[in-house]
Amino acid sequence: MVNDWVDRHRDPRSFTLHLLGIPGTILGVLLIPVYTMLMSPSVFGFALALFLGGFVLQFLGHALDGTEPGEIKGIRAWWARRREAKAASGRVPVGFPDAKTT
Repeated sequence: MVNDWVDRHRDPRSFTLHLLGIPGTILGVLLIPVYTMLMSPSVFGFALALFLGGFVLQFLGHALDGTEPGEIKGIRAWWARRREAKAASGRVPVGFPDAKTT
């Protein structure tokens, strides 16, 4: 998993953007309970700005690298599994009926 991450972040600029973006995204998520306790619109705005800003930095890094973000890869894999399961459930088994010879 780590090797895959390193392979998708070869450009030093992308790596730097991720070093800035990942902590911001995580901090934004961690501030949501603080907002819930205080019900402060300013805390919510700050948390949202950190979260979205962190994601924007990471997506910019992937644009520089020319690679697909892990979130997009995960969504595509989930969607493909979902479609395959739906297709499999709709298939009618085809076979020859058991013929009785008398």
